[in-house]
Amino acid sequence: MAGMPHTFEPNLLRAPSGADNGILGRVPSQFVAQACKTLPDPACAVEDEMQVEIDAGWAGRVRLTFRRQRYSRPRGKTTYFSWLCRHAEPVSALGD
Repeated sequence: MAGMPHTFEPNLLRAPSGADNGILGRVPSQFVAQACKTLPDPACAVEDEMQVEIDAGWAGRVRLTFRRQRYSRPRGKTTYFSWLCRHAEPVSALGD
């Protein structure tokens, strides 16, 4: 393969379509933490996905989507749950 030129494939650099997180990268982290504190205990929650609307400072009114994540210690003896923010989208001024 020494004689073959390297071909550039731009599709390999794109994130997969399931990785869409909206404007989450533009929402300040303190507002994500503040919204997470309003959610119920993840170990007792009935729903695996919850949404919270917050006023995120300069980012404006934002709807954050949290997903319940399950993880365990080595060997799986103990299971833990936590909330993971997966998506953020702006909320329109008219109430959507």
